[in-house]
Amino acid sequence: MLVNRRLMALSLGHRRILHALTLVVCLGTASYWVQAWFLAHALAGLLPGQVHSGAQVAGSLLAVLGCGVARAALQQVQASLASALGTAVRLELRATLAGALLRPERLRDNSERSGARRLALSEGADGVEPYVTAYIPHALQLQILCPILLAGVATLNPVLAAALLAAVVVAVGAPRLWGRLLARRSTTHWDSYEALSADFLEALQGMRTLKILDVVPRFRTRLDERSQELHRATVATMRVSLADTALADLGIQAGLLAAAALTALHSLGALPSGIGGEPSLTFFTLILASEVFRPLRDLARQWHAGYLGISALGSIDAAIASDSEKPARAPAHPAPDPANGAGEQPTDGHTLVLEEISFRYGPTSPWLLNGATIGLRSGGITAVAGPSGAGKSTLFDIMLGFLPAGGQCLLDGRPMQPGDVSVVSQHSYLFPGTIRANLAAVRPGANEADMRGVMARAGLGAELAAWPHGLDTVIAEAGHSLSGGQLQRLAIARAILADRPVLLLDEPTSALNPELAGELMDFLRAEARYRIVVMIAHRTEALEAADTVLQLHEGTLRETIPSTSPETS
Repeated sequence: MLVNRRLMALSLGHRRILHALTLVVCLGTASYWVQAWFLAHALAGLLPGQVHSGAQVAGSLLAVLGCGVARAALQQVQASLASALGTAVRLELRATLAGALLRPERLRDNSERSGARRLALSEGADGVEPYVTAYIPHALQLQILCPILLAGVATLNPVLAAALLAAVVVAVGAPRLWGRLLARRSTTHWDSYEALSADFLEALQGMRTLKILDVVPRFRTRLDERSQELHRATVATMRVSLADTALADLGIQAGLLAAAALTALHSLGALPSGIGGEPSLTFFTLILASEVFRPLRDLARQWHAGYLGISALGSIDAAIASDSEKPARAPAHPAPDPANGAGEQPTDGHTLVLEEISFRYGPTSPWLLNGATIGLRSGGITAVAGPSGAGKSTLFDIMLGFLPAGGQCLLDGRPMQPGDVSVVSQHSYLFPGTIRANLAAVRPGANEADMRGVMARAGLGAELAAWPHGLDTVIAEAGHSLSGGQLQRLAIARAILADRPVLLLDEPTSALNPELAGELMDFLRAEARYRIVVMIAHRTEALEAADTVLQLHEGTLRETIPSTSPETS
């Protein structure tokens, strides 16, 4: 079978256009046969002793030119039909994919990866188009025209027709021996491409979180490994494809050599033939022998153009498949690096000094921080308050090293490094995969007891016990399968598990009800015995629970009494 049945089925809804396109392709190839007839007569007329006049030779050459003009016109029609067919198939396929992916049950499927589905909707659908518009019509042309042309050659030279038939069988049939291997290599190639696409998109979406968690080198290593896998899969596929091409070329070259040899032997009278001794028929037979392989060469060229469509078929089927048919995929998550930047905790606690911190976004912009100085110690919760736009989030970014600022941040008497800090932002990013994988991203060596313990302390013990798969519960990309409160608490549990000297939190209670907010603050107070805990806070219960409140106003930090209500936004 020269055509993939699944991809052929995608074009069956547009049979008329496909049939018209195939007809035009066949007519374009048949024009070479007519051209061969006139060219043979022109060549014969140039031989000494021939009765053809100059006018006859000129007429034959004009006919050859006319065939070329007609073929150019057919190619324009072919391009128009191919565009119409490709657009129709591509739009129909994308509508089918979108309909399948937007079903409610699929939207709640935690194993879906946006990068993989995006690849099916874009490159996958685009790759199907050249297969349907170019490869399928040329495959049909091969099955239609080769038998007709071989039958025509057989009426002129049966021996030559038999040799050409053997060559065609080799050129068409030999590559089929590699069909299953090529299909496996194609699947591996696309899976590698899909995995790289999904990981890359997730890295872009969660870049800030990766930076905050100090696992960018880890994810960079993962992307590099994905790239190497894709390279190996591509090279392996190319090897098989080159073997296919070599076998097809072997058949074609053997056929052309046999045609030349048999025609020469016939001309010398060494072999009988059903054609007489007319030089024009000899030339015509020789040119037709070459034309037998034109559909084969065209098909080989279109195979490489439509290869992506076959590779993408598995991804397209996975996107369209129902939940029961959908193949299971291993959850993806960042591949952690053992070094997470956390050092041994001093027995006498930690000290953080922000010394003369100054920052503004441009030379003419107002100072958000202007010589801000403060000293913090572990043992209590520090809240940073102030009106919107005062620079609270900017202060956190400076402490993380995201923004260059004047002054310095000293932790235990040394410059603070990104690996010293765990951060929980207002919109924390959770990677698709299991809860276990998300926790292991910041601390690969953590055991199950460590993970369950930190989940319980973050207020997720009841949920963890209720989830059937526990730590192996799969969460959707960006944590969309969790409630806002669950996502917030899981992000806090992940930050605590990293076990770093400084913990920064941006509105940690914003997604929690008062009861859960109180429990979380008790948890953070307990953690503050081992690390410096600083949070941006607006809500009253968070400010009242803080041991120290720093009011950020006009670029300076000043300590206020927690029981009072600082100005908030």
